[in-house]
Amino acid sequence: MYKIKINGIVQGVGFRPFIYKLAIEQNLKGFVLNSTSGVKIEAVGDKSSLDKFIKRIKKELPAAADIKEFKVDELPDKLYDNFKIKRSAISDGSTLISPDLAVCEKCQQEFNDPKDQRFKYAFINCTNCGPRYSIIEHTPYDRPVTSMKEFEMCDYCKKEYSDPLNRRFHAQPVACPDCGPHLKFLDKDLSLISGDPIAHTIKAIKEGKIVGIKGIGGFHIACDATNFEAVKHLRKRKNRPDKPFAVMACEDKIHEIVKVTKNQKALLKSPKAPILILPRNDSIDLYKTDNSSGDSPIAPNVAPQNPNLGVFLPYAPHHFQIVNSKLPFVIMTSGNNQNEPIATEPEILQDLCDYFLEHNRAILNRSDDSIILPTQKHNILIRRSRGFVPSPCNLPFKTKSTLGCGAELKLTFSLSNKTKLFLSPYIGNTGSKETMDFYQETFTKYKKWFKIEPELIACDLQPDFMSTKFAESLNLPLVKVQHHHAHVSAIMAEHQIDEKVIGVAYDGTGLGTDNTIWGGEIFIGDHGKFDRIFHLNYMPLPGGDAAIKHPIRIAYAYLKKSGLSTEYLKGISKFEKRIIDKQIQNNFNIFQTSSMGRLFDCVSAMLGLFPTITFEAQSAMALEYLCENEQVLDCEPYSYDITNEIIDIQPCIKEITSDVQRGVESKTISKKFHKTIIDLTVNSVEKARKRSGLKKVVLSGGVMQNRILLNGLIKKLSRNNFTVYAPENLSPNDSSISVGQVMIANRKIEQKRD
Repeated sequence: MYKIKINGIVQGVGFRPFIYKLAIEQNLKGFVLNSTSGVKIEAVGDKSSLDKFIKRIKKELPAAADIKEFKVDELPDKLYDNFKIKRSAISDGSTLISPDLAVCEKCQQEFNDPKDQRFKYAFINCTNCGPRYSIIEHTPYDRPVTSMKEFEMCDYCKKEYSDPLNRRFHAQPVACPDCGPHLKFLDKDLSLISGDPIAHTIKAIKEGKIVGIKGIGGFHIACDATNFEAVKHLRKRKNRPDKPFAVMACEDKIHEIVKVTKNQKALLKSPKAPILILPRNDSIDLYKTDNSSGDSPIAPNVAPQNPNLGVFLPYAPHHFQIVNSKLPFVIMTSGNNQNEPIATEPEILQDLCDYFLEHNRAILNRSDDSIILPTQKHNILIRRSRGFVPSPCNLPFKTKSTLGCGAELKLTFSLSNKTKLFLSPYIGNTGSKETMDFYQETFTKYKKWFKIEPELIACDLQPDFMSTKFAESLNLPLVKVQHHHAHVSAIMAEHQIDEKVIGVAYDGTGLGTDNTIWGGEIFIGDHGKFDRIFHLNYMPLPGGDAAIKHPIRIAYAYLKKSGLSTEYLKGISKFEKRIIDKQIQNNFNIFQTSSMGRLFDCVSAMLGLFPTITFEAQSAMALEYLCENEQVLDCEPYSYDITNEIIDIQPCIKEITSDVQRGVESKTISKKFHKTIIDLTVNSVEKARKRSGLKKVVLSGGVMQNRILLNGLIKKLSRNNFTVYAPENLSPNDSSISVGQVMIANRKIEQKRD
């Protein structure tokens, strides 16, 4: 007899009926059951059948399953009459929870079949698709501990649910129009409007209205992506003047708006169904401000002054009814108020929406859409949420039960135990009570589900972060971690690296160990320690966060520091200049920064792109877009100096000033600037190799979301015989900071003990 224990994503994905079917085919007897520690199997039969059974489990497992642990013990035979699927059991340990999955092809076929019981039923699902994470309350994953417990199955659904050979066997959200959740259409005052909810939704969107649509992990706010005025109204209501909106597109029409490869199309259609940031396929004028759409069906204010579009395909059944050939392009942006998490109830969005497409299946665990940025070499998971959480990350060494509390922007937390780490969904930016409530609510659930009670806490050095204050409130052993060390450590963990590397961390802001603002850092280190060997020279940041929102002030301060003329700068008043002059003269409210992100802001403002920004990194993105995804490695760079540990960027600023004053094209300046950053980075890394003998380079930080820079660095470093590790399944931005915090805290505790 074989006693088998399997852990991983093995509940809610059709695993038990899969095991049952294999056991019957191999003529085995025994049982399979779910427990809080995974799936348990006892199988009795001849040795060859048992061995084949094991091989087939590993080779043929369901598409949504993911085995993390597989243990087989050979024991004396027991007497069993047949093979059964037993009821779930409570046991020590924990199992994994499946992410929410896009509707599968078989369910889509039934959804479109007029003869099927679930024809056009908005909640069709099976063990291969549908809600999981968003509806679960406790483990093991069974209907009574999900939000589906409110819906008693009819005889038709019970029959499928009880048939081990049916793909809906123990599909906990199984339902049909007779017994399951249903849609309803509400007006702005949340009063019910009778009639077909889908027809009402389509009509409202076509009429230019803004509709809140309840989905799997929360609300979307929807409007017609081809309607300039509708988009304009949405921007005004959300107080979102410029930040791009994501577009849900009909699959047959997506090629009309973006360039999409075969592999990217497959990713869009995958169970994870992420948003992909893809290049537009029309010849867009980046600085068009009128409402003419040119040769694109998409209104220009959907993603203003942006050569890319964030696109995704319908992934919930009712999406397919709304987004089709007759309404092919619909904005589906996160349903939230500014600086608040995604909403699960319409009351929160009443000031934003004209109507609501609501349903009565409760969302217990919200998650936003995940975002992926394709590059030349690989895809980068920019926002890790729906479709990915709460799947764990494997770590390169054993940890204590540890909580990493994250940073301030793109907030997440991480909980680890031994070699597994559970990264929370994207929570948002700290700045509201609602965000921190969501943070603490999710933290409490993660502790319960994965049976991890932290004994060690890690947080950022910055004392003003809400995540730091939360860490300090827990009254447990606390390790404060330098921000950029955490950036690099996180990507090391992703690639299972546990040794010294050359780390490159480029971002906007992070408190350094010298109490200045870092962000242009090259160091040698491992998870426990780091030596900062090169960094951009310190430049004045007048007013801190206020300057970040007004990059022209950064440009003015940098030019003054470099002894250059500021007369050509656009978008700054004489009053602002006088204030900054006094600040610099008196060293009042001036912060010193080595930030690469601020350098990008400076150069962008020097070119007159965005003197003032309305969303994070807007000016830096504009500088990247000027390159138009063209090769920059053959460009002539600007000058820079590397002396001791300082990378002096003032020669670069002086030469850019000269080019601007001579009327050199902005695109040319941007390409030369990007080439300069690539060259100074590679030069510094070469010097680090000579000093240390190391050849492994880890790239991280929010600036690494710049495809021109990232692709150029990977290409040039690889040519120079470095092994380059870039972010893929963890983001380069602050949403992975909590992972690095966990790694570093554990190593520091070990070092103290030694």
